[in-house]
Amino acid sequence: MTVTAVGSDTAPVAWGRHVRKRMWVVIMAGIPTGVIVAGLGSRLAMLILRLTSPSEVRGVKSDDGFEIGRVTFGGTYNLLMLGAAVGVIGAVAYGAVRPWLVGPGWFRRVTVAAASGAVVGSMVIHDDGIDFHVLEPLWLAIGLFVALPALFGAAITVAVDRVDALPEPAGWRSWVRPLVLVALFLLVLPVVVLAAVVTAAGGLLRCGVDRVGGVPPGATLLVRSVWLVIAVLGVVALAADIRALTG
Repeated sequence: MTVTAVGSDTAPVAWGRHVRKRMWVVIMAGIPTGVIVAGLGSRLAMLILRLTSPSEVRGVKSDDGFEIGRVTFGGTYNLLMLGAAVGVIGAVAYGAVRPWLVGPGWFRRVTVAAASGAVVGSMVIHDDGIDFHVLEPLWLAIGLFVALPALFGAAITVAVDRVDALPEPAGWRSWVRPLVLVALFLLVLPVVVLAAVVTAAGGLLRCGVDRVGGVPPGATLLVRSVWLVIAVLGVVALAADIRALTG
């Protein structure tokens, strides 16, 4: 949604509408996508690796504090809440980079998925823990935890784009579902508040850009270059982690 500052009287109204719509999209698209893809997807990946790994790994504490091979309601719920937080962060991040992406829709989804797989994969896969030294086969463990963030990257682009295309929320009834989603995963509330602060700041920045006549020359190239550098660094770090584990 574009914020248009027509005058000093309408700018705050436009900014408020921008923040409300963006947060509605972030919650409605981010939490379900994060819970399903990141939360349930991680649980499924752990189940697969539990079945393929030696029985000796069951009961071992993972790097994230979960007990390998043990499925509990509390542990699963915590994983789903973590997924909800990841979904909110992913929705905000995609909303920030979306105006700078190039190419048709399918190409944008592919590039976001590839960047997510590389950057998040490089953070999850590491040589200094125990997870990737005890889980077998190693290629499957690495593949799953690169594919999972890549799948999330593709899914969040589809979810945000589709929710964003819905009519703008009006009235308190439109906020019932977002509030229910937050209530179901209440520990995600601090992340939602932080997302609102970032979204509000982004709306103010956009108002300022509109007032000076649009994005300054060269800014588009600079922002795209920064995102490209982040993706390349993710690939380099991921390759280094894989070499360390397989070397």
